[in-house]
Amino acid sequence: MNGRLQWDRNKIMAYLKEHFDKYKYVLIVCICGLALACFPSAEQGDEEARDGESVLTADVSALEAQLEEALSAITGVGRVTVVLTAKSSSQAVYAYDEDKTVEQTETQRSADTRTSLVSVGSGSGQQPVRLRTDEPEYRGALIVCQGGDSAVVRLEVTRAVSALTGITSDNIVVAKMKN
Repeated sequence: MNGRLQWDRNKIMAYLKEHFDKYKYVLIVCICGLALACFPSAEQGDEEARDGESVLTADVSALEAQLEEALSAITGVGRVTVVLTAKSSSQAVYAYDEDKTVEQTETQRSADTRTSLVSVGSGSGQQPVRLRTDEPEYRGALIVCQGGDSAVVRLEVTRAVSALTGITSDNIVVAKMKN
């Protein structure tokens, strides 16, 4: 029986060597598919984090565009490019309803608090009540402009960016744009 198994292995190896060139690409695709199937898929928390990153990127990009337009209107600035870094994105703050129940017996006191999101509308048309939207918090700014070699322009740009973003002046860099 051991001889028969050896012969079958040899026969199988010969068959594989003979047909490998014909099916090597199919085999490679199957191996790659199996390898990818072994990796865990993205969990919901990862998707929420990616959504948060895209919101943050949109917030930053929108403000960068507004700053570029506003700063280019300042005398002496010329063409301008703005790069901002942010700590957090804008966040919506919603209304919550809180019910507190306190029960007291002779020996014990217990408190129960229930919170629920306040919404308007009915059925599938319900929308949560938004109290406010907190603006993103920015970490730093780089402004590259044609007039960046002038101290007056650097001061005006720094003051403007600080006023619009809340970034302190020590975290704002203004540099001259190369020609």
